[in-house]
Amino acid sequence: MALPRLNSEPPVLSILEIIGFIASLLGIWLATRSHVLTWPLQLLASLLYVWLFFDAHLFGESLLQFVYAALALYGWWVWKKNATDTSLAISKLTCREWLIVAGGGTLLTLLVTRFQVQFLPTDVPLLDSGIFVFGLLAQWMQARKKIENWPFWIVLDLIAAGVYAYKGLHLTAVLYVILTALAVSGWISWRKELATA
Repeated sequence: MALPRLNSEPPVLSILEIIGFIASLLGIWLATRSHVLTWPLQLLASLLYVWLFFDAHLFGESLLQFVYAALALYGWWVWKKNATDTSLAISKLTCREWLIVAGGGTLLTLLVTRFQVQFLPTDVPLLDSGIFVFGLLAQWMQARKKIENWPFWIVLDLIAAGVYAYKGLHLTAVLYVILTALAVSGWISWRKELATA
């Protein structure tokens, strides 16, 4: 069964994109401060971007936003549950976790790319798939307060900004450039917190 043909023209700026833009900025700013309210804002932004990316034929990113919404619920639960104790302090990935993230992420990116090439009408399958897979891993790292989430976000946000500009999602491209700066700020802030722990 073929997918319905979507509008191939660049999308016009919509109220959903504007709300998603604002919710994303506030949510990530709160994440840089390890504030639990990051998660409801990330949940709202993710749900709005599910449709926006689907409409732009960015199927990996659309699915990614849907999964981000689920991970936002998970992160909200984990951070809220651990708000009164220090069992979820900022930490570094173990050697085993690094291998899973790097090796598993690369393999999954190649598999998802192959799937997109075979079944979906996307013109940026490798970039879309890489953002999808490594975005999931970065979101998981953020929910577990692994400091390495920030360098991952820096790289992913820059790549995503280019993809979104190419797709005509100019406000979203600007958002991801700003998110890159916030990720740098988050990395610095979490490193200071980790050093004093």
